[in-house]
Amino acid sequence: MTQAPGPHLSPDDIDLWLDGTLAVERARHLDGCRACLERVTAEREIVEQVASLPLVSPAADFADRVMQSVSIPDPFAIRSLAAARRRVFATPRALAVAASLLVLVVGSMAGSIVWTMNHQDTLTAFGSWLLAQGGQAAWLALRGVASNVIEQPWYEGAKVLVGNPTRLAVASAATSLAYLGGLLVLRRLLALPTQQVAHAGV
Repeated sequence: MTQAPGPHLSPDDIDLWLDGTLAVERARHLDGCRACLERVTAEREIVEQVASLPLVSPAADFADRVMQSVSIPDPFAIRSLAAARRRVFATPRALAVAASLLVLVVGSMAGSIVWTMNHQDTLTAFGSWLLAQGGQAAWLALRGVASNVIEQPWYEGAKVLVGNPTRLAVASAATSLAYLGGLLVLRRLLALPTQQVAHAGV
């Protein structure tokens, strides 16, 4: 054989050669490379053997039989009371667990009712204490907010402004005029027609 031109054939090149669409320049490599020639020959034999195998197709009702044997639970289905009862009473262990939970819940509720009836004074005292603590916490929070506001650098100016009704009226009027002016400018900008851009025809 002559010297093989170019690198060895890649798997994609072999697929193209089997399809008969490999470029002539790459196909010339087989004239000088025994390894690539043996490889493509083996690949062609495998493809021919696979093509000669009989086509196996499932029976017509195969899909229906498979789906009949598969049970797909509905995750959004509402379980009925009868199904829940059957599950609870399915085994003695499940029945014992359910009975224990029921006794625990009923006992807790009964104990809570009895304790509440016998300790009215304690509950009243606790409610009063809780109300007092809540009021104290709210008052402390209000004082903290007020202290923070007083410590702000703009507080003195605002205090002077509020203390002088004339200045307050002038500031309110100026703020209102500025707000109305902004609204008018925004409305004017929204009412302006969009400029048409001329496009050159091709």
